[in-house]
Amino acid sequence: MASYSLNLSNLMATSAEPRPKNIYENGERTEKISDYSYNLIDVNQGAILSVTIPKQKFLPPQSFVEVINPVGTPYVSENRALLSIKADDIIPIDD
Repeated sequence: MASYSLNLSNLMATSAEPRPKNIYENGERTEKISDYSYNLIDVNQGAILSVTIPKQKFLPPQSFVEVINPVGTPYVSENRALLSIKADDIIPIDD
């Protein structure tokens, strides 16, 4: 499936802990972590986005952040169209 560069702006970090994404080998979950997913709030749309980056980091809750090189890949799950968002990094924006 095609992937698309995204233009994300006005995103705010939440107080939710990042979720580690485990690596699967031969259909079995391993203890190895591939990357981490962060819940961000799209202030313009009022929606929660899940963005995955390769490294775990601290994002101050309720701080505005910039997502570096976001790429979205659409997929279907349970008859719903969804978007998987991966990025190189998420950095807090200084006010």
